[in-house]
Amino acid sequence: MKALIALLPLLIVLGGCATPPSPAEIADLDFGSPPQQYEATIKKYFDSALLDPYTAHYDFDKPRKYWIKDPPLKGGHIHAGYLVLVGVNAKNQHGAFVGKHDFGFIIKDEVIIKTMDEIELENLKKLK
Repeated sequence: MKALIALLPLLIVLGGCATPPSPAEIADLDFGSPPQQYEATIKKYFDSALLDPYTAHYDFDKPRKYWIKDPPLKGGHIHAGYLVLVGVNAKNQHGAFVGKHDFGFIIKDEVIIKTMDEIELENLKKLK
């Protein structure tokens, strides 16, 4: 039992590290076509996620080809599509704007296949 407890930090570190895909894997990725309706797709996502979606202000970046690989403990799946970064500011239950929060969406063939919140985006910045 003590050995398992001693190995726990190592397992956490190794389980959280995603190995990059090989050049062959990257060459075989299907990114789909560039999204044309990405703003509407993302706004529809927030319609059910925000308390008051009609008051939301959005700041969209242009889509760009992107891939991300999940850590091994999450299956190591590669998500390939077009990354759209968006800042969102919406009202809370008191009617006050909460301030801009950043999100990332990977879209493939006009469908959101992966979402990333501010914490995940910050972790990606640290890796690069």
